[in-house]
Amino acid sequence: MTYTGYLQLEVEKKQNKSVISNSFFDGVLKITRPTYLPEGLPLLTLIHVGGGYVDGDSYKTEVVVGDGAKLALTTQASTKVYKSPRLGVTQDMDYFLKNNSELYVKQDSLIPYKDANFSQQTNVYMESSSTFYYTDVITPGWSENGKLFQYKKVASKMKIFIDGKLQVFDHQLLVPDQNLHQFMQLEGYTHLGTLFMIHPHVNETLIEKIREALSSSIDARIGISLLNIPGLALRVLANSTPAIEMIFSLCETLIRKELDEKEMIEWRKW
Repeated sequence: MTYTGYLQLEVEKKQNKSVISNSFFDGVLKITRPTYLPEGLPLLTLIHVGGGYVDGDSYKTEVVVGDGAKLALTTQASTKVYKSPRLGVTQDMDYFLKNNSELYVKQDSLIPYKDANFSQQTNVYMESSSTFYYTDVITPGWSENGKLFQYKKVASKMKIFIDGKLQVFDHQLLVPDQNLHQFMQLEGYTHLGTLFMIHPHVNETLIEKIREALSSSIDARIGISLLNIPGLALRVLANSTPAIEMIFSLCETLIRKELDEKEMIEWRKW
C-alpha cells in the first residue's frame, strides 16, 4: 500500500545511551534530528510538510523501542484535517515497546475543518516492564460561518496489548449530527483531551494524588480511572486547548515525580 506519509523508527540502547538505530520516512512525513534531554531521553519531532490532511490521505507510523531504550515523540504543530467527505482520511500508528523500554508520545491538537472525516487507529504492543505515556486533544474544528462542529466524523481507536494480550481498548467517536452537546457526550464543552499512562508502579495512591492536584481546575470536567493493569486513563472536557494542556502538564509533572523521581519532559517546539 502506498501512503501519503510513512514513518518507521527504531530506537536501541547502545553503550548506555538510547540512539536512533534505523529511520525511514516517505511522502509528507519527516522527523527532526534528536534532541537529548538532561536525563538522556532523545526527543524527536514529527513534521508534516504538506500543510494538512485532505480527502483520500492515508498515514502510517511504526515505532520500535528496543530493550532498555527510551524515546519521546511529539508533533511540530496541530493536525489540520480539511474537507474529506468522499474517502476520508486515515491514520494508523503502531508502537512496539520491548523489555524495560519507555515511550512518551505527545500529540498536538487535532483540528477537523468543515466536512472533515478522520479515522485513527493506534496499536501499542508492550511488555509489562515497559512504560507508555500518550496524550491527544480534539478541538471543535473551524468553518467560515464561525459555527463549531462542522466536521462529519472523528473516530479514534486505541488498543494496548501487554505481553501479547489485549488489555485496553478505547474508542472515541464524535459525530456532530448526533448532538455532541448532550449528556454523556461533550455536555456543553468544546474540547476533548485524553491521557494514558502505563507503568508498572501506577496505583490507586497515585490516582488520588492526581485527583487532589486537579481538584481546583476551573471550567473543565476531568475523569481519571485506574485500569485493570498498572496504568491510568484520564479524560478532560474543556473549552480550549491551553486549558487541557495545562491539566496534562500538571499530571505529567506529578506522574514523573512520583513514579521515577524525574522532572516533566521539556517538549521543545522549534
